Amino acid sequence: MNVVKRQFILPPIINKILTLITAAGYEAYVVGGAVRDLLLGKTPGDFDVTTSARPQQVIELLTGAGFSIIGELGQNFGVVVARQAGQTVEIATFRGEAYGTDAHKPEQVWYCEDLRGDLSRRDFTVNAMALDKLGNVYDYHGGQQDLEEQVLRTVGDAETRYREDALRMYRACRFVAQLGFYYVQNGQQKPAFGQQGTPYYLPCSYSFPVARSAGLSLERVRTELDKLLLSKHAGKGLMLLLATGMASASCRARVSGVDCEIAVLPELEHLAGLPQNQRFHCYPVWEHTLAAVDNSPRQLAVRWALLLHDVAKGLPGIRKLNQEGQPSDHGHEAESAVMAEAILTRLRYPSSFTKRVVWLVARHMRFAPMLVTGERMLLRWLRSEAAAGIFKDNAEMTNAFKQLVAVFLADMGATHAGKNAELMAEGRALGDAVVELARSKMPVHTKDLAISGQDVLTLLADKTQIKFAMQYLLQRVQSTSLPNEKAALTEAVRGWQKRH
Repeated sequence: MNVVKRQFILPPIINKILTLITAAGYEAYVVGGAVRDLLLGKTPGDFDVTTSARPQQVIELLTGAGFSIIGELGQNFGVVVARQAGQTVEIATFRGEAYGTDAHKPEQVWYCEDLRGDLSRRDFTVNAMALDKLGNVYDYHGGQQDLEEQVLRTVGDAETRYREDALRMYRACRFVAQLGFYYVQNGQQKPAFGQQGTPYYLPCSYSFPVARSAGLSLERVRTELDKLLLSKHAGKGLMLLLATGMASASCRARVSGVDCEIAVLPELEHLAGLPQNQRFHCYPVWEHTLAAVDNSPRQLAVRWALLLHDVAKGLPGIRKLNQEGQPSDHGHEAESAVMAEAILTRLRYPSSFTKRVVWLVARHMRFAPMLVTGERMLLRWLRSEAAAGIFKDNAEMTNAFKQLVAVFLADMGATHAGKNAELMAEGRALGDAVVELARSKMPVHTKDLAISGQDVLTLLADKTQIKFAMQYLLQRVQSTSLPNEKAALTEAVRGWQKRH
C-alpha cells in the first residue's frame, strides 16, 4: 500500500464528520472522486465519506451533533445521507459486493472490516483512493501513479469489473472524456484505431463485453452519454466508445409494460475511417466529428447536433464521387437530420430537445454560401425561419441561431479553414451578423412587435379586425418594409385601416 501525506483544505462539514466519527473510535475517510480531484488540483463537486462505523452508529453520532438524517439505505447499502446548514453528505460503511444477473446492481452487499476491502470493489484506480483528516492518502491500486501518467485503468481485471457492472464501460468512456486520460487494460489488445497523427488516435484498442450493456436501463446509459458529451475532452471519450464497440451496444426500456431492447448509437459505426475530400478536410469523417464536438461550447443540444451533423455521410444515395474523383456527400445534412430525429426519439429525449437538434443538423450547411451573399440573403433566410411556425417568439429563434452559429463555427474549425485565421474571422463576423439581425429585425410573433395589441385596438374603428391588423404588421416587419418601431407601426395601422 502507498500512503502519502498531502496538504488539503477540506470543507468544514467534512472535517466535522471525520472528526466526530474518528473521535468515537472508528475509521473515517474521504473517498472516491473527491480524492482524485484534490490530487489533480481541482475543486471536487461533492465529497463522499466511508467509515468502519455501521449506519446506526453513524446516525447516533451525527444526530447528536445537530445533523439531520434525510436518507438511510441501511442494511441494503450501508449509506447514511446527512444534512447540516444546507449541505448534504453521504457516509457509507465499508462494504463488499457480489454481482449476479443484474447488469448494474449487486446481488449481495455485506459490511467488510477494513478500508482495503472497501476500495477493492471500486471501478477505476483513480477512484479507489481514500484520504483521512490528517491528509494521508491511502492508495492500494496505484491510483496516484495513474494520475501522474494520465492513465485510466480498472481496479483488477477489466473484464471482471465490466461483467459485474456494465455501466462501468460507459463510465470508462466518460472518465476519459472528463479527464483527458488514455485508457489501458491488461489482457489482449486489439489493433490501433483511428487516424494516426490526430489527437484521437488509439495506438491500441480493447474489446469490452458489450452484450452486458443490454441489461442496463436507457435512462442510465443516456445520462452517461450526456455527461460524456459535455466533458472537456469529449472527442477522446467518443473515440473509446466507438473503438470498444460500445456505440453498437443496446440497453433496455419499457414499452407498453414490456422490456424492449434499444440500440444505443450503431449509426456511428460506419463513420470510422470514412474518407472526405482532402481539398476541404484534414480529417476523415469520424475524426472531423470529434474535432467539431471539441471545438464547440459545452451545451448539450449543440454537442448532440455536432455528433450527428455528418452521420449520413458515406451512406448509399449520399456518397458519390465528384468530377475530380473525390468523395462528395451532397445533401447529407437533410438525411443526417432525419437520422438524428430517429436516434434521439429512440433514446427518448424530450420532443422539444429533439426538434432543436434536428433543426441545427438540417441547417448546419446554410452558412457557407452566405459568406458571399450579403445581408439581403440572410434576411430572406431569417424571414423564412420566422414564418415557419417553428419558434414561439423572437427570443427562442435568436437563441436557436446562436446555437446554429456555434455548430457552424465548430464544424468550420474542424476543416482546413480552422487553420486560416482570416477565414475563421469572416465566419465569426457572419455569425454575429445573423444573430443581430435575428434579434433586432425579425419578429416571430405579434408579441415581438414594438406595439401592443391594446395600442392597436385603440386605433381601430372595428375592434374585430385586431387579429388581421397585427398579422399585417408582423408580415410587414418580417419583410423589412417596415421598421419595428412604435411610431412607424402606429402609422402603418392607420394606413391599413383606411384601406380596409
